Amino acid sequence: MSRDRHARRARALLAAAWAAALLAVPGGDAAVADHRTELERADLQRLTVLVTKEQPLRPPEYEPPDLVGWRDEPYQVRAEVSTQLERLFTAAERDGAPLRVVSGYRSFQTQAEVFDYWRRRHGEEVAERRSARPGHSEHQTGLAVDVDGSSGGCYLRQCFGDTEAGRWVARHAHRFGFVLSYPPDTLERTGYAYEPWHLRYVGPRLAGAMREQDIALLEDALRGPFGSALWGALLGRGH
Repeated sequence: MSRDRHARRARALLAAAWAAALLAVPGGDAAVADHRTELERADLQRLTVLVTKEQPLRPPEYEPPDLVGWRDEPYQVRAEVSTQLERLFTAAERDGAPLRVVSGYRSFQTQAEVFDYWRRRHGEEVAERRSARPGHSEHQTGLAVDVDGSSGGCYLRQCFGDTEAGRWVARHAHRFGFVLSYPPDTLERTGYAYEPWHLRYVGPRLAGAMREQDIALLEDALRGPFGSALWGALLGRGH
């Protein structure tokens, strides 16, 4: 077998493993059971949308159709995100790592104000590393939240990742459909410094498969052979 054919076969096998991970149903038969969430079934394109410094939302002033309030706090997220986040918070509190939300949905206008604040206070270079331009923020999707421990000692600081709450999030968030958008050592790829507090909801199947396959960035999960397997697995189900 030539080197090129061997490489193609290896990629195909990886993609098959990726699809199997996506379709795996713990304790069940993936051939007869569909355990996808509502967003995984009905709004997969928005659920998995890439929002980066180079790739804005379409349209740039997009607003989610199903925003709900988070508990009695002044934050909003998409309805399914609220449900899954509630489950995550309950599990974290049960394990002795209570969490709180410190940011949720932001409109195009709000994000413009946030970016302008960073630029005026810290300069353009810092603003580009720590904030997103309007239309380029995951918060505008209604799928992203910033979290913190109940003590607030590492509020929006990288030391959150070294706290009990931060370590719990890194170990368990995928079980509830969340991934870290800006993990360690990805500044050159994402353009953002490490943010252990920033969680992006992508659904339990994709988050679990990314964890299983050790894929850190959503962009890598959605492109190449893995991306093809993702769409085939999540859209190819007939029930």
